[in-house]
Amino acid sequence: MTRLTQEIKQLHRQILDLDEAERYRLQPRLAGLLGQLRHAGEPVPSEMQRLNATLLDEAIEAQFENMPV
Repeated sequence: MTRLTQEIKQLHRQILDLDEAERYRLQPRLAGLLGQLRHAGEPVPSEMQRLNATLLDEAIEAQFENMPV
């Protein structure tokens, strides 16, 4: 297991341990690590791709939570 893979697994655990209202804040870090993994020529696990997409959706929704109408 590479250092990068270990870092991704550790971040994954952190994300799962966080409250759903806060976990989207780690999306940029996850996206960066997945980009590094791709750049290194390693396959990106589909579970991590789905988690990144979910967190991105949560981040977008969070932007609109406090928007006045």
